[in-house]
Amino acid sequence: MAHIATVDAALNEKATDIMHELSLLKRILPALEQRTAKPLDAEDIRSVDDIYFDYQQINDQLSELEHNKRDLLRSLQELEPWGEIPAQRILQLQEHGTYMTLFSCPASAFNPDWSENNILEQLNRLGDTIYFALFSDSEITSLPGATHMPLPSNSLEQLRQIQIENSAQKQRLEERLDELAAKIPMLKHRNAVLESQLEWESALHQTKKTAGNALRMLQVWVPKDKAENLRRYLAESDVVWLEETPTDKDEVPILLKNNKFSHLFHPIGELFSLPSYSEMDLTPFFAPFFTLFFGMCLGDVGYGLLILLGLTALRVSRKFPDLSKLLILGQFLGSSAVIFGLLTGTVFGADLSKVEIPWLESLKIHFLNTDQLFNLSLMIGLFQILFGMALRVVNRSRMYGWLYGLSGLGWIFGIVGGGLYLTGWSITTGYVLLLAGLILILFFSDPSKGIFTRVGLGLWDLYGITGLFGDVLSYVRLFALGLSSGILGLVVNNIAFSTIEGGNVIGYLFFVIILLFGHGLNFAISTLSAFVHPIRLTFVEFYKNAGFIGGGSPYQPFGKKIHKSNI
Repeated sequence: MAHIATVDAALNEKATDIMHELSLLKRILPALEQRTAKPLDAEDIRSVDDIYFDYQQINDQLSELEHNKRDLLRSLQELEPWGEIPAQRILQLQEHGTYMTLFSCPASAFNPDWSENNILEQLNRLGDTIYFALFSDSEITSLPGATHMPLPSNSLEQLRQIQIENSAQKQRLEERLDELAAKIPMLKHRNAVLESQLEWESALHQTKKTAGNALRMLQVWVPKDKAENLRRYLAESDVVWLEETPTDKDEVPILLKNNKFSHLFHPIGELFSLPSYSEMDLTPFFAPFFTLFFGMCLGDVGYGLLILLGLTALRVSRKFPDLSKLLILGQFLGSSAVIFGLLTGTVFGADLSKVEIPWLESLKIHFLNTDQLFNLSLMIGLFQILFGMALRVVNRSRMYGWLYGLSGLGWIFGIVGGGLYLTGWSITTGYVLLLAGLILILFFSDPSKGIFTRVGLGLWDLYGITGLFGDVLSYVRLFALGLSSGILGLVVNNIAFSTIEGGNVIGYLFFVIILLFGHGLNFAISTLSAFVHPIRLTFVEFYKNAGFIGGGSPYQPFGKKIHKSNI
């Protein structure tokens, strides 16, 4: 239940050895998990060390075979144009004073005069290259324009036999790896044991020796709701303990606590960083926006239903209990795509506003057109930016005092006032808000500084208004991605339907293939984009305007990590 504070990041010798073995397991386990496990004689492997030894030995042999395979292929390619070369007979001829030398040359460089004082036998011709043998009473190793071919140590037949033997040996080694895969539970158990040992060694290493090494002091962090359990445990133990409330300067580990919906988005927030201990957790504030953005980017009823129904089936099957929260998150995102697809009237790329269906006629007036989608994207972007600035006001006021939140409030006043002034909705109110915002930005950018420094920093902050326009325009990608997904789906439909105009069987076959491949590809690309771009808007535009600091380290309670497994 307690997170041990890090005093010394360096590892002792034993912990280093454990880390080395864990890295070995990290390499072996994924490799074996990809294989099909085969039964293994229990007496064959008695310990994890036997697995390490066998795996390394097999890997070394496979690497050597792969190297030999490349050499064999190269030798075969060199010898095949010559055919079978009787190297032993050639050596016997040399003992009797007759030398046979192999050459190759381009046809244009071939010289018939080479046969005047020697016997020349053409063995093969491939394309523009001539392969020939030269018999003479003395060794000739060079001819103008020709390439000398040294006598091979192995014949073609021998090389092919070696190739067959190496292939058989490789198959035996691969089968041995399949047998080692049967011991994955043993390796996983060993991995869990090592992780617990490493945590124990790290805990001992973080203790500070005091009172002439007679005592050891350990600093831990514990959540408030679990503090009473720790107090009872310490009271029953023969230890002396002190309790303190952390300050902003302490490096406190982060344990996020949110409602069930926001909790689903923790993995997304952790992709960027955990918040620092003193600041607000932005997860519950970006979660609704992220869900909305995904739906806007995908914006197709058909694609959304594929996600929703597919993930629902996986949840019902209970085959992936560890992924339960991610599956629920996916269901929410799929539902968002369905809802937004209904608002735009898009189903698998088909524009329902242009389809003649009687019961749809009354609904078509409610479908959002491209102009409305474009404006909606900008309005949502501006709203999220203002919302982020409001959070920055609250966050900085909590962390440093209310004066530090006035600059952010000035930006909100300035943006709202500028909007009222430029649109003419309320020129006087807009002018007052603009002036108030300008004063707050100029004089409260950093209340800890002197008045002239504040003004200088405020002027520098005002330069950021250029980035503000860029931030708002970034949200156009919500409109663009949704539009591109629908257009690509429409193109796929048009191509597919064009194949069945003749009404023949082959046309219908291509119709099905094009629909499946086209929509499958569009679905994959659009879904990936619908996930990636909301992440970008969250981590760049929203986090920046919310003044997110980050840098928190995760709460990792000390405890055993050994789980039951079939060993």
